[in-house]
Parts: sequence; C-alpha cells; structure tokens
Amino acid sequence: MPVIGLLLGHLPQARTTRLLSSLLHAAAPAGTTVVELVATDLPLHAPYTDAPLPTAGIEWKRRIDAVDGLLVVTPTHERSIPGSLKHLIDWASASPSSLAGKPVVIAGAAAPRAGTFLALVRLRSILGEAGAALMGQPERTLAVEAADFAPSGACRDAELDAAAHALLGAAAGYIAHLARVNESGPIPLAVPTDPIAAVRAEHAAAPLSPAAGVPAFVDTVTTADPLAATGDPAFALVRTDSTTGAPAA
Repeated sequence: MPVIGLLLGHLPQARTTRLLSSLLHAAAPAGTTVVELVATDLPLHAPYTDAPLPTAGIEWKRRIDAVDGLLVVTPTHERSIPGSLKHLIDWASASPSSLAGKPVVIAGAAAPRAGTFLALVRLRSILGEAGAALMGQPERTLAVEAADFAPSGACRDAELDAAAHALLGAAAGYIAHLARVNESGPIPLAVPTDPIAAVRAEHAAAPLSPAAGVPAFVDTVTTADPLAATGDPAFALVRTDSTTGAPAA
C-alpha cells in the first residue's frame, strides 16, 4: 500500500489545523501510511537557478521523493493558497523537479459555507506547471471548524469524518493505481498488428463501388427565387436578386 505525503496549508486557527491533520492520519485506509511533510529550515527566498541547492533544499526534495504520492490540502488565503504552502511547492519543484510525474491529489479545507474554489484553481495550476500527475475531478472540500472536534481531539462531526475517509480512500487508490501503471512499463503506441498490411497480404481485390445508389456530387445548386414568383400582392411589384438582395434590373 502507498505512502502518502501530506502537505497541509495552515487554516486560520492553529488548533483546527492540527486537529484536521490528526483526522486525516486516522482516516487513511488500512495498510496506507500518511506522513505529514513539514520543513521549517528552507531559505525564505525561492530556489536560485544559478546556484546549487542548499542542504535544506536537497533534504526537502529527498523527502518528497521518498513518498509514493502527495495529498495537498489548502484553505483559501487572499483568493489563493497560503504563501507557506506555495513556498514548499517551489522548493520541491526546483530543478530537477521532485514533483514531475508524482501522483498528487488536492482538496480544499475551509469553514462551512466558505469557498475554496479559487485556491484549488490556483493550486492545480501551480502543481501542473511543476509536472505533477494530478488527479482529476472530483475535487473535494472539507468543511471544518474547531467545533467539529471534542476536547479530546476526536472528530464528532459525522459528515466531516466521512469526507476525510473518502478523501484518503480516493488518494490511496489513485496513488496505488499510478504505481501499478508505472510498474507495467510504457503503454505501447502502436497496435500489435497492422490491419492494412494484413489485407494487402491476402492479395484480395478491392471491393467494387456500387453501380447505382450513390448520387453524383453536384457542386452547383439551382433554386427558385422566392420573390420572383409569389402570389403575395406586397411583392407583386418588387423583384430582387436572390443572392445580393438588391432590386433586380
């Protein structure tokens, strides 16, 4: 079963972020391992293109390489994703990108009735540019707030719990599916037999065209001018060219 790396963008409340992380770990299917990926020692700037990666950047990319796929969960921050999450993705995609071909599932997380559409659109664009193998529709959103959890940390909202299990189940299935595809080797680009060559090898005559029943192609069509002959008295004194609409001479 796959090892899923969890990238969780921070929600407005730190406690809710941590409780959601615990719920996602607990919701993983049997045999699936969820590893939350956190890096606090990356340089504050984006990776340089003309300088070697620092040790922290190399270690971060190794952690991304070590998992079979990623689950990226984001809230909406200023009509986009949190800057800290974007920073992690930037370092993971430093050349050569550790996200190239990596199976990735995305989801939104927000308080009930708060949207995540813009964040998911932005996140899909960023990960697509990094070369990630993104799971398509449906995109899921977890409606979550602190009141959904008991003081012990257990989730007491049945809908949230079910949504978390569905999300982890979909992520595990998608990542395992791509792993099987990759293990089976590249998909052949050509069919194993050439049907045209097989027909030619039979040396059979080509079928004859039918002698009748297929009308000849006509490249001109003649139609009557509806205004040239009409019983309507309104057009009795008016004759126009049917092509241009101009009065006929």
